[in-house]
Formats: sequence, structure tokens, C-alpha cells
Amino acid sequence: MVALRKWASALAAGFSLMLTMQPSMAHDASNDMHAGHAMPMDIAGMADMADMGGMSGMSGMGSGAGAKAANAAKAPLATGAAFDAQHRLWVAWVEGQHVVVAHSSHVDKAGPALSPSVAVNATPEPIYTSAENRPKIAASPDAKTIYVTWSMPLDAPYTGMVRFSRSTDGGATWSVPVTVHGDRQPITHRFDSMIVDGQGRIYVAWIDKRDLTAAKKAGKTYDGAAVYYAVSTDGGQSFQTERKVADHTCECCRIALALDNEGRVQAMWRNVFDGQIRDHALAVLPADSREAVVPVRATFSGWHMEACPEHGPALAITPDGVRHMAWFSVVNGRADVYYSRLDARGKPIGEPWAFGDTGKPDEQASHAALISQGKTLWLAWKDFDGDTMRLMLRRSDDEGAHWNAPRMLAKTAGGSDNPQLLEDAGRVYLSWRTQNDGYMLVPAGEGNQ
Repeated sequence: MVALRKWASALAAGFSLMLTMQPSMAHDASNDMHAGHAMPMDIAGMADMADMGGMSGMSGMGSGAGAKAANAAKAPLATGAAFDAQHRLWVAWVEGQHVVVAHSSHVDKAGPALSPSVAVNATPEPIYTSAENRPKIAASPDAKTIYVTWSMPLDAPYTGMVRFSRSTDGGATWSVPVTVHGDRQPITHRFDSMIVDGQGRIYVAWIDKRDLTAAKKAGKTYDGAAVYYAVSTDGGQSFQTERKVADHTCECCRIALALDNEGRVQAMWRNVFDGQIRDHALAVLPADSREAVVPVRATFSGWHMEACPEHGPALAITPDGVRHMAWFSVVNGRADVYYSRLDARGKPIGEPWAFGDTGKPDEQASHAALISQGKTLWLAWKDFDGDTMRLMLRRSDDEGAHWNAPRMLAKTAGGSDNPQLLEDAGRVYLSWRTQNDGYMLVPAGEGNQ
């Protein structure tokens, strides 16, 4: 049993994702199970499912006290969090077939005192709950409206719809959830990401397989999936018709969104380049549908991988327009999380480096988070040593040119969510939920308090 837990935890950390993968375990990048082709869950996704349930509200097995204890241990850990302009912390997670939200008006050294949770969707529905596909929460610039998105699974494997709800009364009540996209085929629309710009426009991006489905019907080949996005300009009352960002994207890696120095939304995702090379791309997401979406290649590791690692990137943008990126890859046989920079013109700055390289081969970095505050950057990640999952942090005060030594902020021996970095009133926090300790908000410290 101990060996099995170590195995699952190592997989969740992105440990040896493909080096010894059996053909029957690979997540085929071009075929769907419901299309008549076997496509077992990718390895990283399997571990996420084992640790966090993967979906909430689907049928279970067993009965009695033992089953209840097992279900409690597998309660979803995937949690989204955000501060609003009034310095309130908002937290969203999943309980049963409901997304629930709580908030805290004050954060002190003891952590946030969260209000009783409120169900967002009054009518139960199944919900994806992997760490790569957790509920998202954001606020309007005036803090009067709170927004939540999540992915709802359908009957066929790997299918879903992106859902949205909002509260205009401080989280007391929530609107009836709506599906963001006009395309309602029972295919993949999931791994949603959300951001609100300075004008209050809501951007929702997701992984979408409508183009793969169309290609199959036409007897054509199509690698991967696609990234689509939709924009609301009326505070979430409606969404414009969705637009495609790019073809041939990874099927199950989260999308990173960030605001640049011009107030534009930029997206970063894992792309499937020619030859099944799984590097990353970037694009500005225009609010105006008349403006073109122009993707550019962002990373150049050359990782050949005919499966999805379920390991999306992190993105932060400093005032000089430089894109700071953290991303998982395998370079020269080493699986690690790398940091790199791309200037405003799309030119790489310096060489990527593996920030999880501690000189200890048994340790494995995974699932990074990035945040910028002026010229200062914080970089957090999970580090697994075979027994314990640690949350590590590094800080740069010169736009990523130099970084301090890594330090540990928290650790756990049980299951855990992926880290999220938040900023409020000049302070940076790390948001994390673990099986053993529940939700925590950890100050990043080192002069930012």
C-alpha cells in the first residue's frame, strides 16, 4: 500500500511520464475512445484522479463505513482562489455535485477565516476536479461581481462543457449556470481558464475538439485539440461567439492567462508542433473579434511526446512586456520544470534553466506557478522526494535575471492540489489545499509583507 501511494504521488508530480510508458497506457494524442479507438487516461491524469477524484458526482463503488472513509480521503482537493479589489479572499472548490464558494474579509497570521460555503449551482451536476482542471474564480474590477467557471463532464470519456456563473450580491446567491460556448457537441470543451481585464471584460479559454471531430468526419488527420476563447463585455450576462486561438494543441494541459503592460490578455498553452513536439505557444486574445489572433512559439525544448502529460504552463508578464514562463518538459532525458523569458517582440532572452534541479536525482519538480509585481517575480512549484510533497518558492527582484535560493513554504505526505500564487495590497500569498491539512494561504514573505 505504501509503495502504491509513492507510485501514484510520483506520477502526480510528473515523474518519468513517458520513459517507460506501455502502449496501452499512453494517452493517444489523435484518437478518442468514443470514436472507437482505445485512449486510456494519460499517466499524470491517472495520478490526479487517484489523489483528487478527477470527477465529482460520478457513480462510486462500495458501501458502509469503509467506503465512507475512502470517499472522504478522496474528497476533491482542486481549489481556485482570488482576491478582489476590496481585499476579500474568494475560494472555490467542489463538494459532491456542487461548486461551492467561501470568502474571507480579513487575512492575518492565522490565515483566512472563511465564511460558510455557498453552492454555486443549485441543481447538481458532475464536475471535473483534477488539479489541472479545477474551478476558477475571479472578481470584477469594482469587486461588485464574482465569477466562477468549471468544466462539466458528459457521458463519453474526455468530453465536457465549460460552465459559468456569477454573483452580484457578495456571494450570497448565484446565477443559473450557463455554457460559455455555442458549440454543444458532446466532445471535449474543458480545461477552462478565466481572467478579467481592467475594463471588466471576462475572458474564458478552454481546450476544444470540434476541429478534430470535423477532421475525422472528413477522413483527415488532425493532431491534438484546439484552444478557443470567448469574451463577455457585459459583466457575464452574455458571451460573444467563441473564437479559435490555435489548432493542434495539447489535449489536457491547462492554459495560462495573464494581463500584459498594455492591459491585454495573453494566453500560453502547450502546443503540438510538427513531429509530435510538445512545446508551448503564446498569443494575445483580442476582445474585438475583428482583430486577428497571432500565435507565436514560446518554448523550444523539442520534446517528442505522443501523449498528453497533463502539465500546463505558468505565465507572468512584467511592465517591460517580457513574458516569464514556467513549463514542464523533458530535455536530454531529464524531466523537470523549466523557466524562460520571451521579450515583447517574441525573442527568447537567455537560456531556459531547470529551477527544480537540486542535484538530488530522487527529487522531482512539477506544476509551477508564477506571479509578477512590478519588477519582482515569485516562482512556486511542487517538489516530490519519494515520500513528501513540498511547496518551494524562489524570488527575483530584477525581472528574472537573478533568483534567490529556493526555500520551502509548506509540505504534506498526503494528496494535494497544485499551488496558486495570489497578490493583494502588495503582498504575495501561496494558495494550496492538502488532504491532511485542508486549505491554507501561506504568505510568501521575504520583504513583501
